[in-house]
Amino acid sequence: MGDIEKTIDAKAQDIFEIKTQTILKPAIENMDDIAISLRENELVKDFILTKGADKQKRLEELFLALMGIENRIMQTRVIDKDGKELVRVDRKNKESKPFVVESSKLQDKSSRDYFKTVSKLAQESVWHSKLDLNIENDKIEVPYNPTIRVAAPLLKDGEFMGMVIVNILTQELFNAMGTSSSFTHYIIDKEKNYIFHPNEEYSFNKYKNIKRGIHEDFPNGLDAKDGIYVYPIDDILKNEDKAFFILKTSDTYEESLKNEILQSGAIVLILTVILSFITSFYVSKAPAKLQTSLLNAHKKLKEYTSIIDRYIITATTKTDSTILGVSSAFEESSGYSKDELIGEKMSIIKDPGRDKAIIKDLWETICSKKTWVGEIKNRKKDGSTYWLEQHIVPKIDKEDNIESFVSIGIDITAKKELEKLATIDKLTGIYNRRRVEEFLQIEMEVAKRHSQPLSLILVDIDHFKSVNDTYGHQVGDMVLSQSTKVISQNLRKSDIFGRWGGEEFVVICPQTNKNEAFVLAQKLRAAMEEHEFEKVGHKTICLGIAELEHEDNEKTLVEKADKALYEAKNGGRNRAVIFT
Repeated sequence: MGDIEKTIDAKAQDIFEIKTQTILKPAIENMDDIAISLRENELVKDFILTKGADKQKRLEELFLALMGIENRIMQTRVIDKDGKELVRVDRKNKESKPFVVESSKLQDKSSRDYFKTVSKLAQESVWHSKLDLNIENDKIEVPYNPTIRVAAPLLKDGEFMGMVIVNILTQELFNAMGTSSSFTHYIIDKEKNYIFHPNEEYSFNKYKNIKRGIHEDFPNGLDAKDGIYVYPIDDILKNEDKAFFILKTSDTYEESLKNEILQSGAIVLILTVILSFITSFYVSKAPAKLQTSLLNAHKKLKEYTSIIDRYIITATTKTDSTILGVSSAFEESSGYSKDELIGEKMSIIKDPGRDKAIIKDLWETICSKKTWVGEIKNRKKDGSTYWLEQHIVPKIDKEDNIESFVSIGIDITAKKELEKLATIDKLTGIYNRRRVEEFLQIEMEVAKRHSQPLSLILVDIDHFKSVNDTYGHQVGDMVLSQSTKVISQNLRKSDIFGRWGGEEFVVICPQTNKNEAFVLAQKLRAAMEEHEFEKVGHKTICLGIAELEHEDNEKTLVEKADKALYEAKNGGRNRAVIFT
C-alpha cells in the first residue's frame, strides 16, 4: 500500500497549496489592502487629527462609496485614540445599502481587547480578528454570516492617534476553501473548536454554543497518520485563532486508488500470460494502460481546473489576441458569456481610456517571450469599468515560437477606487493638493535632470467669498465646478491641473518658460472673464506665475508663484503677474 500512501500524500499537499496560495492568501491580502488604503488616505489622516463636521461628512461619503463597491464589507469605522467611534458606516446584510450610523449610537470601544492591541501596533502593521460570526445588536446574526475584522493603526510621529477597522464577510472564502472530491475539509482553531466543518451546523460551534468534540470526527486524534493531514495556516491568517487546515481522506477516494492498483495488477498478470504466447498482443494492449494513466492524470487536473475556473480570472488567446478560452470568473468580471467572448479579440473589454504606453510595454514584453505584470483598466458589457492586476504569460512551443498567451488576473477595482478617492477633489473632479504636490516633485526632478524649463501658475477666483456670502455655498460650489471646466478646456494636454484649496487652483506647465506660461495665463484669464455664471454673472481670476530656477525646491517655487499672485490681487485683480 506504499504507492497509495504516496499518492494520497502528494494529492493532499497539492490541495493544500491550491487552497491556501490561490484562494486564502490572495483573499486575506485583498482585505489587508482595503485597511491599508484607508489608513493611507489623506482624508482619513486629516480627519483623525483635526476632526470637523465637513471632514466627517466627506469621510462618511468615502466609506459609503467603498462599501457600495465592495458588498462583502459589513462595517467601516474610524476610532480615535481614546477608543471612541468617530465615524461608522454599517449595512444590515450583503444585499442592503450601507448607511451612516448616527452620532448618538456611536460607542466607546476603549475597553475592547482589539482596541488595546491595535493601539500598540507599529505604523505598518495590520491586525486580524478571530474568524467569527457577524453580530447585530449584540446578537449573532441569523442566518449566520462568518466575518473577520481587519484594522490598521493611525500614527502621527510615532504616537497612536486612532485606527480604521473594517468588518468583512468570509462566507465566499469558506465556500472556496471547503470542498474537493478527494478529501473532507476542516478548519479548527488552537483550542480545537471548529471554524469550518463540512456539516455547516458545526461550523463556529464555539459561538453557536454547540458541543462538537474533535474525537467525533477524528476518533484516533489528529496525530494519526492514516489519511489525516494537518497544516497550520496562521502564517496567512495572522490572528489569535492559530488555525489549522485539515484534510481527511475520503473513503471513496482511497477505495478508488486501491481499485486502480488491483486493476493494474490484474492487467499486468493477464498481459504477462498472454505475452508468453503472443508478444504482439502485449504490444497492442500497452496503449490501453497508458490511456488509463492519462485518464487518471486528467481527472486530477480537472479537479484543480474547476477550482481555478471558478475563482481565478483567466483567459487564453492566440498571438493576435483572439480569445480561445476564458474562465467562469472571467465571465463574471466582464459581464460577457463564454459564447460572446470566444473568437473575439481581447479588445472587446478594452476601455477607451487605457494608457497607450502601458499597452505598448505589454506587447513588447510578451512578444519577447517574457511575462508582463501590471494593472489594466477594462470595460464590462454594461459599460462600467473595472481594473485587473494581470500576469500575461507567453506559451512557447517546441520550436521556441510563441503559441499563445495566458492571462491571469485579480480584480483590484475597489483598490483603484480608493486610490482615486485619495487623489481626486470630489467637488471639481480634478487632482487634489496632495496629488498635485506629488506631480510637482516629479516634474521638477525631470526638468532639472534634463535642463528643461518648468513653470507654475497659481489661480485665485476674485472676490469668491462674496459669492458664498450672497448666494450661499451651493452656488459657490457651482462656481468652483464651472470654473474648473472653463480652465480645463483651455489648457494644453501636457499641463497638470489641480485644486490647491478653497478657491485656489494650480497649473503645472512642463517644458514651459515663464513668458510662455504668461501667454497661457492670459488665455485662462480671458476665458474666465467671458464666461457667465448662472445667478452670479461674470467672475474674474488672478494668476501668479513662477519659473523653476536651479536652486528652487517645491516650497520656494510655490512661494514665488504665491507672491506673484498677491501682486496681481493688489494690482486691481483680473490680472496675471510673473514673479521677478
